[in-house]
Amino acid sequence: MPQPNVHRRVRPRAGSPGFTLVEVLVAIVVFAIAIVGLVAIEGRSVESQRASAYMREGERVAQDAMAELQSRSFVELLSFDFAGGVATLPYDETGIDADTRVRDFRRPPADIAESTDVVGAVRGSFLVFRTVDWVVDPLNPPSANPPDLTVDLPLINAVVLQVTVLWIDDSNSAMPPPVGQTVLDLTPAMADPTNAAYAPYVGSIQLRTVRANDTVVTP
Repeated sequence: MPQPNVHRRVRPRAGSPGFTLVEVLVAIVVFAIAIVGLVAIEGRSVESQRASAYMREGERVAQDAMAELQSRSFVELLSFDFAGGVATLPYDETGIDADTRVRDFRRPPADIAESTDVVGAVRGSFLVFRTVDWVVDPLNPPSANPPDLTVDLPLINAVVLQVTVLWIDDSNSAMPPPVGQTVLDLTPAMADPTNAAYAPYVGSIQLRTVRANDTVVTP
């Protein structure tokens, strides 16, 4: 005898596999928070890489400027300032056109005219400041300043050479530079946290060396 066709409604057992709406919403929130965190970390990583690139290039520019200073003779450093006039020590680049002291970012060290654009280089990214001072015995100083090297040269123990390179550090989104700020507007005081003119968006590198009197004085 054929069995009757009976349809049974099967109820899901408690604890059966599946996700409730609350669980799905919680998972979406956790995922969103993770994505936001990853984006923030990536952004900070990009900023850090950019800041490191500025620092490395600033060091290269400073080393080039210091090498140029050290290539001058001891007597030349004491005789002429950066404008080619008679040197009154200490002297710096005050009064020198800032346009002549700007350097490009990632400009290759090649024999290419400064007026020629180079692929990959960024125009006018760094500003160079140089200073020259002397070291003398306060108990036996030179007779004058500017010094009379015919008599004062043996009395000058050394010269102090300093190079400061400044740039606008736009890698920190929390402290962006003002709109329209250019590297030509920068001064060393803006990189000094103890100075009232300090600006947190100004990056800097400073090199300093003491060069002893290496002249040979004929008796």
